[in-house]
Amino acid sequence: MKRKRALWRRLLVAALLVLSLAMLTLYFRESEGGPAHRVQRAGLRLLSPLQSGASTIIEPFQDAWNWVGDLFTAQSENTRLRKEVAKLQALTARQLKQLREYQRLQGLQIVMEDEDKVFPDGVELVPARIVARSTEAWYSTVTINSGSSKGVALYDPVVNEQRGLVGRVTAVSSHAAQVTLLTDQKSAVGAEILPNEARGVVVGSITGDMTMDLVDRSEKIERGQIIVTSGASRTLRVRGIPIGVVDDVGKQAVELYQSIAVKPLVDFKKLEWVLVVRQ
Repeated sequence: MKRKRALWRRLLVAALLVLSLAMLTLYFRESEGGPAHRVQRAGLRLLSPLQSGASTIIEPFQDAWNWVGDLFTAQSENTRLRKEVAKLQALTARQLKQLREYQRLQGLQIVMEDEDKVFPDGVELVPARIVARSTEAWYSTVTINSGSSKGVALYDPVVNEQRGLVGRVTAVSSHAAQVTLLTDQKSAVGAEILPNEARGVVVGSITGDMTMDLVDRSEKIERGQIIVTSGASRTLRVRGIPIGVVDDVGKQAVELYQSIAVKPLVDFKKLEWVLVVRQ
């Protein structure tokens, strides 16, 4: 039974092939007005409305499918562009940081080359990078990566690339040192106001503000005058290091001394590289 069915299928396929070949032969050999061509045109007339209706029905679904495809393509492109923007932003930030670091190092180099013009004879400058900052609100200290192995000693003054006084070394190890900033509440530095050389002591505070105390009230002090180290302190003997400028002058009728608000030359929040002034 199975063999008969297989035989019939083969005969049917063979018959269809012979019929197809015969029709193709007839189609190509006859003229445009032949029966095969007429049958083709009639079929087209019958099928055209069906094809048109099917296209009208399918078109919205096709458009929706294309819209979904375009949406996923746009999302993928958006994700790719976001990643590229993030990479460019990271690269730009890194380049800007490198540029700022280069500019600071260049400033330090200029100070080191001109040390004879700025600092007294016999002074040596040691570059150092800030590697840590105090986390306590009561104290203002930083740690630098240069220590006694490079000649850094206790109470050495520390300046930035603008030659402004940052603070003093208050603890030293072989390869690191702690610097107490001018803004620390325990900081006290002998200072003088130029050009009249009125002397006093610049002190820090818990709020980070700096004032110059013990200035004789007979001294005429004006806003904008420059304040430098006097070199009279037991722990800071280098004279002429810039500290800041007079920001405000306070006089009380019953006080013997003036209290002067000091605007520092150093931006303590942006310190990265410093120079230790070996006394």
